[in-house]
Amino acid sequence: MNITDPLEKSLASALDDAGIEYVHESEHGNHNNGLDFYLPKYGVYIEVKQYHSERVSEQMKRHEEVIVIQGKSAVNYFASLIKNNRSSL
Repeated sequence: MNITDPLEKSLASALDDAGIEYVHESEHGNHNNGLDFYLPKYGVYIEVKQYHSERVSEQMKRHEEVIVIQGKSAVNYFASLIKNNRSSL
C-alpha cells in the first residue's frame, strides 16, 4: 500500500492498530469512488482533508455513508478514538 498523505497515514495506522479492515484508494484505484478509505465491515467510507474544499461536496455525493474528517487535530483525535475503543468496534 502506498499512502503518501500524512493525515491518511495517521488514520491508516489507527485502523491497523485496532484491527479494522479497510481498503485505501491506493490499493484498488477507483474502488472507493474517489474516497480515501472504505471499511467493508461497516459499509462506511472515510475522506480525510487538511482543509475544506469544494471537492468535498462532490465526494460526499458518491456514497450515502461517508465520514469526512477535516484538519490535523480532527484526524489525530479520530485516530485516538479508534485506538482507545478498538475492543468495542
